[in-house]
Amino acid sequence: MVESSTGAADPAAWPRVDDGAAFAAFYARHEAVVYRTALAMTRDTSIAEEVVTDTFLRAYVARATLDPERSPVPWLQKVAINLCVNRLRRRRLPSQPLDDVTAHAMRDRDPSRSPERMSEQREAMDALLAGIARLKPRQRAVVVLRFLHDYSLAQIAETLDEPLGTVKSRLHSAVYALREDLHADARVRDLVPAPRVGAVAGPDAEVAQ
Repeated sequence: MVESSTGAADPAAWPRVDDGAAFAAFYARHEAVVYRTALAMTRDTSIAEEVVTDTFLRAYVARATLDPERSPVPWLQKVAINLCVNRLRRRRLPSQPLDDVTAHAMRDRDPSRSPERMSEQREAMDALLAGIARLKPRQRAVVVLRFLHDYSLAQIAETLDEPLGTVKSRLHSAVYALREDLHADARVRDLVPAPRVGAVAGPDAEVAQ
């Protein structure tokens, strides 16, 4: 396991197999980012909590086989997303307010904005998240990683263990679908980026979801 400059175990790295305290610190370090992904994917707090539990259970079981020199975050995100996709495919999930996801997505907004402007931006973000929830599961995963977690396309490809070209195509088709879905809502036009000129887009841009 990677150690900090003080010789203490680094909670951001994979814990040693026989170190229960290190795994508890590891869970505390990464639980929030996994939960945000699961909540954005499923829009259900109880299911998001289940996904977090299942993800870290798998991490605990697999910890002896994983590379301690590599960041665990892509592995955790991939497992969480796959668990979410499986749940999304099995049944229709209820839609719940996403106050904590909205707050996280707005964390870098201008702090000097007026209360009225803050309310408008929150409503716009809620509408955008509702649109993301209507995407196909694999499209939703790419959008969540790209726009909620600010992942690069290369990082998304690594996390999902998919070719970079597939990730690009999926992101372009997801953005196209979002713009088609939300085009009549003036509140969110500035939040959905326009597809790059010449990029693959449209409803038939991606076959495998």
